Amino acid sequence: MITIIISLSVVLAISIFVNINQLKKQEDQSDYIEDLEKSNTDYYAFYERLKTKLNQANSEIRNVDRLGAFESSDEVGTSFKLIKEVMDDLNRGM
Repeated sequence: MITIIISLSVVLAISIFVNINQLKKQEDQSDYIEDLEKSNTDYYAFYERLKTKLNQANSEIRNVDRLGAFESSDEVGTSFKLIKEVMDDLNRGM
């Protein structure tokens, strides 16, 4: 009878230890998931702000050269054309 009580006590102690260990792991994973969700939310907000600013900059650059004055100039035109191409590429990517 005593051997049964001792063996059940050992099994109970091991079970308690295992359950506590699993609980700690689950809490760590929950914290990691919360951090990951927060970083995803932050990245999405950054992406949306970048997209908005890019659209504003693209509108502004098209508005600045609505007459084509910058595009026709040699030195300024080359830089302006490059900037315009980059803006178009970024707009297509977003």
